[in-house]
Amino acid sequence: MWEDATPKPMPETAEHRDGSSPAPAARRSDGKTQDNLILWAQILLCAAILAGVYAAKTLGLPIYATLRTAFDQAMQEQGLDAFGEERELVRFIQTGIDTLGEAAQQVAVSLADGAATGETASRTVHGRNAPQQAPAGSSLESYLPDFELTLPLPAGFSCTSGYGWRQDPTAEDGSEDFHTGKDLAAAEGTPVYAAADGTVRTAALGSSYGNYVRILHEAGDETLYAHMQYVFVRPGQQVRQGQQIGTVGQTGNVTGPHLHFELLHAGIRYDPTEALGLA
Repeated sequence: MWEDATPKPMPETAEHRDGSSPAPAARRSDGKTQDNLILWAQILLCAAILAGVYAAKTLGLPIYATLRTAFDQAMQEQGLDAFGEERELVRFIQTGIDTLGEAAQQVAVSLADGAATGETASRTVHGRNAPQQAPAGSSLESYLPDFELTLPLPAGFSCTSGYGWRQDPTAEDGSEDFHTGKDLAAAEGTPVYAAADGTVRTAALGSSYGNYVRILHEAGDETLYAHMQYVFVRPGQQVRQGQQIGTVGQTGNVTGPHLHFELLHAGIRYDPTEALGLA
Protein backbone atom coordinates (compact mmCIF):
# COMPACT_ATOMS: atom_id res chain seq x y z
CA MET A 1 0.00 0.00 0.00
CA TRP A 2 1.31 3.41 -0.96
CA GLU A 3 1.68 6.06 1.70
CA ASP A 4 1.02 9.73 1.05
CA ALA A 5 4.41 11.37 1.46
CA THR A 6 3.16 14.88 0.82
CA PRO A 7 4.38 17.17 3.65
CA LYS A 8 1.54 18.15 6.00
CA PRO A 9 1.35 21.61 7.62
CA MET A 10 2.16 21.56 11.29
CA PRO A 11 -0.75 22.45 13.62
CA GLU A 12 -0.82 25.92 15.07
CA THR A 13 0.68 26.18 18.55
CA ALA A 14 -0.06 28.59 21.32
CA GLU A 15 2.98 30.66 20.28
CA HIS A 16 3.70 32.83 17.31
CA ARG A 17 6.59 31.95 15.00
CA ASP A 18 8.75 34.55 16.71
CA GLY A 19 8.23 32.75 20.03
CA SER A 20 5.85 35.30 21.55
CA SER A 21 2.53 34.25 23.10
CA PRO A 22 -0.71 35.45 21.48
CA ALA A 23 -2.58 38.28 23.17
CA PRO A 24 -5.52 37.15 25.34
CA ALA A 25 -8.97 37.50 23.79
CA ALA A 26 -10.60 40.80 24.57
CA ARG A 27 -13.15 40.50 27.36
CA ARG A 28 -16.67 41.32 26.29
CA SER A 29 -17.88 44.65 27.51
CA ASP A 30 -21.55 44.30 26.68
CA GLY A 31 -22.61 45.10 30.22
CA LYS A 32 -23.63 41.52 31.06
CA THR A 33 -21.44 41.38 34.15
CA GLN A 34 -22.78 44.70 35.39
CA ASP A 35 -26.38 43.57 34.83
CA ASN A 36 -25.73 40.41 36.84
CA LEU A 37 -24.28 42.43 39.71
CA ILE A 38 -27.32 44.71 39.74
CA LEU A 39 -29.65 41.70 39.69
CA TRP A 40 -27.90 40.02 42.61
CA ALA A 41 -27.79 43.27 44.56
CA GLN A 42 -31.55 43.66 44.14
CA ILE A 43 -32.14 40.01 45.10
CA LEU A 44 -30.08 40.46 48.28
CA LEU A 45 -31.90 43.71 49.12
CA CYS A 46 -35.26 42.04 48.60
CA ALA A 47 -34.13 39.12 50.79
CA ALA A 48 -33.11 41.57 53.51
CA ILE A 49 -36.52 43.22 53.37
CA LEU A 50 -38.27 39.85 53.57
CA ALA A 51 -36.09 38.99 56.57
CA GLY A 52 -37.29 42.21 58.19
CA VAL A 53 -40.90 41.25 57.50
CA TYR A 54 -40.33 37.84 59.09
CA ALA A 55 -38.70 39.46 62.11
CA ALA A 56 -41.68 41.80 62.48
CA LYS A 57 -43.99 38.78 62.42
CA THR A 58 -41.91 36.88 64.96
CA LEU A 59 -41.78 39.86 67.35
CA GLY A 60 -45.46 40.66 66.86
CA LEU A 61 -44.76 44.20 65.66
CA PRO A 62 -47.72 46.24 64.29
CA ILE A 63 -45.81 46.92 61.07
CA TYR A 64 -46.05 43.25 60.03
CA ALA A 65 -49.65 43.36 58.78
CA THR A 66 -48.96 46.41 56.60
CA LEU A 67 -45.77 44.99 55.09
CA ARG A 68 -47.42 41.61 54.46
CA THR A 69 -50.32 43.29 52.63
CA ALA A 70 -47.92 45.41 50.57
CA PHE A 71 -45.88 42.35 49.54
CA ASP A 72 -49.04 40.42 48.58
CA GLN A 73 -50.12 43.34 46.38
CA ALA A 74 -46.71 43.43 44.71
CA MET A 75 -46.95 39.71 43.97
CA GLN A 76 -50.46 40.06 42.56
CA GLU A 77 -49.58 43.01 40.33
CA GLN A 78 -46.47 41.37 38.84
CA GLY A 79 -47.77 37.81 38.55
CA LEU A 80 -45.81 34.59 38.07
CA ASP A 81 -44.62 35.71 34.61
CA ALA A 82 -42.12 37.91 36.45
CA PHE A 83 -39.88 34.85 36.86
CA GLY A 84 -39.83 34.04 33.15
CA GLU A 85 -37.04 36.36 32.05
CA GLU A 86 -34.15 38.08 33.78
CA ARG A 87 -35.38 41.56 32.85
CA GLU A 88 -38.86 40.78 34.20
CA LEU A 89 -37.32 39.40 37.40
CA VAL A 90 -35.41 42.66 37.91
CA ARG A 91 -38.64 44.63 37.38
CA PHE A 92 -40.51 42.34 39.81
CA ILE A 93 -37.88 42.72 42.54
CA GLN A 94 -37.74 46.49 42.08
CA THR A 95 -41.55 46.76 42.27
CA GLY A 96 -41.59 44.66 45.43
CA ILE A 97 -38.89 46.83 47.01
CA ASP A 98 -40.72 50.04 46.08
CA THR A 99 -44.05 48.76 47.40
CA LEU A 100 -42.57 47.57 50.70
CA GLY A 101 -40.60 50.79 51.03
CA GLU A 102 -43.72 52.92 50.61
CA ALA A 103 -45.57 50.79 53.17
CA ALA A 104 -42.72 51.11 55.68
CA GLN A 105 -42.66 54.88 55.18
CA GLN A 106 -46.41 55.11 55.73
CA VAL A 107 -46.13 53.08 58.94
CA ALA A 108 -43.31 55.32 60.16
CA VAL A 109 -45.39 58.44 59.49
CA SER A 110 -48.38 56.88 61.22
CA LEU A 111 -46.33 55.97 64.30
CA ALA A 112 -44.81 59.45 64.41
CA ASP A 113 -48.23 61.10 64.20
CA GLY A 114 -49.53 58.88 66.98
CA ALA A 115 -46.59 59.78 69.20
CA ALA A 116 -46.98 63.50 68.48
CA THR A 117 -50.70 63.64 69.27
CA GLY A 118 -50.50 61.24 72.19
CA GLU A 119 -53.73 59.46 71.22
CA THR A 120 -54.65 56.77 73.71
CA ALA A 121 -58.13 55.78 72.53
CA SER A 122 -58.16 52.25 71.20
CA ARG A 123 -60.32 49.64 69.53
CA THR A 124 -60.08 45.86 69.61
CA VAL A 125 -58.96 44.68 66.19
CA HIS A 126 -58.68 40.91 65.84
CA GLY A 127 -58.05 40.60 69.56
CA ARG A 128 -55.43 43.38 69.75
CA ASN A 129 -55.53 46.99 70.84
CA ALA A 130 -55.05 49.44 67.96
CA PRO A 131 -55.14 53.26 67.81
CA GLN A 132 -58.52 54.78 67.01
CA GLN A 133 -57.23 56.21 63.77
CA ALA A 134 -56.87 55.06 60.20
CA PRO A 135 -54.16 52.42 59.64
CA ALA A 136 -51.21 53.07 57.36
CA GLY A 137 -52.29 53.52 53.76
CA SER A 138 -55.72 54.94 54.68
CA SER A 139 -57.07 58.26 55.91
CA LEU A 140 -60.16 59.35 57.81
CA GLU A 141 -60.09 62.75 56.09
CA SER A 142 -62.36 63.50 53.14
CA TYR A 143 -61.05 63.92 49.60
CA LEU A 144 -62.69 64.91 46.35
CA PRO A 145 -60.82 64.41 43.05
CA ASP A 146 -60.66 67.20 40.48
CA PHE A 147 -62.78 65.13 38.11
CA GLU A 148 -66.29 63.74 38.48
CA LEU A 149 -66.86 60.12 39.47
CA THR A 150 -69.96 58.31 38.27
CA LEU A 151 -71.54 55.34 40.00
CA PRO A 152 -69.83 52.06 39.09
CA LEU A 153 -73.15 50.14 39.16
CA PRO A 154 -76.54 50.68 37.52
CA ALA A 155 -79.51 51.68 39.70
CA GLY A 156 -80.85 49.08 42.08
CA PHE A 157 -77.82 48.42 44.31
CA SER A 158 -77.72 48.97 48.07
CA CYS A 159 -74.89 50.23 50.31
CA THR A 160 -74.12 47.46 52.79
CA SER A 161 -70.87 48.60 54.38
CA GLY A 162 -69.22 52.01 54.60
CA TYR A 163 -65.65 53.21 54.88
CA GLY A 164 -63.84 53.05 58.22
CA TRP A 165 -63.92 50.99 61.38
CA ARG A 166 -66.58 48.27 61.53
CA GLN A 167 -67.30 44.86 62.95
CA ASP A 168 -65.58 42.40 60.66
CA PRO A 169 -68.37 40.37 58.98
CA THR A 170 -65.98 37.49 58.26
CA ALA A 171 -64.58 37.24 61.82
CA GLU A 172 -66.19 34.69 64.13
CA ASP A 173 -65.08 36.51 67.29
CA GLY A 174 -66.89 39.74 66.38
CA SER A 175 -63.66 41.76 66.24
CA GLU A 176 -63.31 45.00 64.31
CA ASP A 177 -61.34 45.91 61.24
CA PHE A 178 -60.82 48.99 59.08
CA HIS A 179 -62.87 48.81 55.88
CA THR A 180 -60.96 50.55 53.10
CA GLY A 181 -63.85 51.09 50.68
CA LYS A 182 -67.58 51.20 50.06
CA ASP A 183 -69.55 47.98 49.56
CA LEU A 184 -72.36 48.13 46.99
CA ALA A 185 -74.55 45.02 47.00
CA ALA A 186 -76.08 43.87 43.71
CA ALA A 187 -77.02 40.64 41.99
CA GLU A 188 -74.19 38.52 40.66
CA GLY A 189 -73.58 39.34 37.01
CA THR A 190 -74.58 43.02 37.35
CA PRO A 191 -72.38 45.20 35.07
CA VAL A 192 -69.50 47.09 36.72
CA TYR A 193 -68.54 50.39 35.07
CA ALA A 194 -65.40 52.54 35.20
CA ALA A 195 -66.14 55.55 37.41
CA ALA A 196 -63.91 57.83 35.28
CA ASP A 197 -61.57 57.86 32.29
CA GLY A 198 -58.22 56.24 32.93
CA THR A 199 -55.72 53.45 32.35
CA VAL A 200 -56.05 49.99 33.83
CA ARG A 201 -53.13 49.56 36.19
CA THR A 202 -54.07 46.12 37.54
CA ALA A 203 -56.50 43.38 36.54
CA ALA A 204 -55.78 40.35 38.67
CA LEU A 205 -56.95 37.78 41.21
CA GLY A 206 -56.16 38.43 44.88
CA SER A 207 -56.78 36.27 47.94
CA SER A 208 -58.82 39.02 49.64
CA TYR A 209 -60.01 41.17 46.72
CA GLY A 210 -60.86 38.21 44.50
CA ASN A 211 -61.08 39.37 40.86
CA TYR A 212 -60.27 43.07 40.97
CA VAL A 213 -59.36 46.02 38.74
CA ARG A 214 -57.35 49.12 39.65
CA ILE A 215 -57.61 52.14 37.34
CA LEU A 216 -55.22 55.10 37.26
CA HIS A 217 -56.85 58.52 36.63
CA GLU A 218 -55.72 62.15 36.57
CA ALA A 219 -53.12 63.47 39.04
CA GLY A 220 -52.32 59.98 40.27
CA ASP A 221 -55.82 59.31 41.62
CA GLU A 222 -57.05 55.72 41.41
CA THR A 223 -60.22 53.69 41.79
CA LEU A 224 -60.38 50.00 42.70
CA TYR A 225 -63.18 47.50 41.99
CA ALA A 226 -63.08 44.17 43.86
CA HIS A 227 -64.86 40.80 44.27
CA MET A 228 -65.93 40.75 40.63
CA GLN A 229 -67.28 37.67 38.91
CA TYR A 230 -65.57 38.42 35.58
CA VAL A 231 -63.03 41.03 34.46
CA PHE A 232 -63.28 42.39 30.91
CA VAL A 233 -60.15 44.60 30.79
CA ARG A 234 -56.39 44.07 30.93
CA PRO A 235 -53.44 46.05 32.36
CA GLY A 236 -52.43 49.00 30.19
CA GLN A 237 -55.83 49.30 28.53
CA GLN A 238 -57.43 52.74 28.21
CA VAL A 239 -61.00 52.88 29.51
CA ARG A 240 -63.70 55.53 29.33
CA GLN A 241 -66.08 56.64 32.05
CA GLY A 242 -69.11 54.36 32.04
CA GLN A 243 -67.35 51.58 30.12
CA GLN A 244 -68.10 48.10 31.45
CA ILE A 245 -65.01 46.56 33.02
CA GLY A 246 -66.56 43.43 34.56
CA THR A 247 -69.50 42.00 36.49
CA VAL A 248 -70.46 41.86 40.16
CA GLY A 249 -69.42 38.63 41.88
CA GLN A 250 -68.44 37.15 45.20
CA THR A 251 -64.80 36.18 44.68
CA GLY A 252 -62.25 36.63 47.43
CA ASN A 253 -63.04 37.25 51.10
CA VAL A 254 -66.79 37.97 51.00
CA THR A 255 -70.11 36.91 52.52
CA GLY A 256 -72.22 37.57 49.41
CA PRO A 257 -72.22 39.20 45.94
CA HIS A 258 -71.26 42.87 45.97
CA LEU A 259 -68.79 45.40 44.58
CA HIS A 260 -66.08 46.72 46.89
CA PHE A 261 -65.11 50.20 45.63
CA GLU A 262 -62.06 52.19 46.74
CA LEU A 263 -60.78 55.72 46.04
CA LEU A 264 -57.05 56.43 46.32
CA HIS A 265 -55.08 59.67 46.15
CA ALA A 266 -51.26 59.53 46.16
CA GLY A 267 -51.51 55.88 47.21
CA ILE A 268 -53.69 56.65 50.27
CA ARG A 269 -57.27 55.37 50.53
CA TYR A 270 -60.09 57.82 51.28
CA ASP A 271 -63.81 57.49 51.90
CA PRO A 272 -65.43 57.44 48.42
CA THR A 273 -68.95 58.15 49.71
CA GLU A 274 -69.02 61.89 48.93
CA ALA A 275 -67.13 61.53 45.65
CA LEU A 276 -69.76 59.02 44.45
CA GLY A 277 -72.63 61.26 45.56
CA LEU A 278 -73.83 58.71 48.12
CA ALA A 279 -73.49 60.89 51.22
